[in-house]
Amino acid sequence: MRWYKDRPDEGDMVVITITDADKNSAYAELEEYEGLRGLIHISEVSRSWVQDVSKELREGEKTVAQVVETDKDGSIGLSLKRVNEKKKKDAMARWNKEKKAEKFLNQLADNLDRDKEELYEEVIFPMQEEFGGSFTGFEISVGEEERLQELFDDELVNSIQEVAKDNINLKQEKFEAEIILEFDQGDGVERIKQSFEDMGEGVQVKYVSAPKYSVTAWGRNTELAKNRMDEARKQVEEKAEELDGEFEFVKV
Repeated sequence: MRWYKDRPDEGDMVVITITDADKNSAYAELEEYEGLRGLIHISEVSRSWVQDVSKELREGEKTVAQVVETDKDGSIGLSLKRVNEKKKKDAMARWNKEKKAEKFLNQLADNLDRDKEELYEEVIFPMQEEFGGSFTGFEISVGEEERLQELFDDELVNSIQEVAKDNINLKQEKFEAEIILEFDQGDGVERIKQSFEDMGEGVQVKYVSAPKYSVTAWGRNTELAKNRMDEARKQVEEKAEELDGEFEFVKV
């Protein structure tokens, strides 16, 4: 899967494949950048002393490097010793997810009867730039589709969602709570209806017994579910205050 930028910036973590090595240096292909190679100098191979690079790195080895130099002449300097285990793990995880997303792109192109290269420009690259990876764009398309609607039209969002549902485990996390809502006015039922209007995506309200109502908020992850619950609570509380009602929020 290609990356949205033509070239990496200094400081970027990149997935590389070693192509050749001699005593003093090694060359590597940058997997996410078509046609780009970088140089790893002996001083950037390891924090320990290295006598011969060819004995440390082997052809075909895939790993993660940090970009330490990008010259105007096109050369790219890479470092292995500046990459800790967490950075390596994160970069490899991103790359593996983007490989999966390329399969999603193939399906999206088939479903829309569109050219794959056009969809790279129209879909994949914008999602990489906006969300840090196109896989994340597919992943959040169900449950956080409003974020995709800022980038794409409804037809494209719906098609992305269809591909995501076919390929990604979109198990939802949920938060549950109870709201106590009372109005002493004669039109109390109508005021209750107004308080629960437009609760938003992923939030459900059910009547339990006056004055109790159960509220459930779903999300692709715990953070999203919690945010939706917080927004629901805030909305009902503000509406209850506006309509002179009594409000209480109880976590389950």
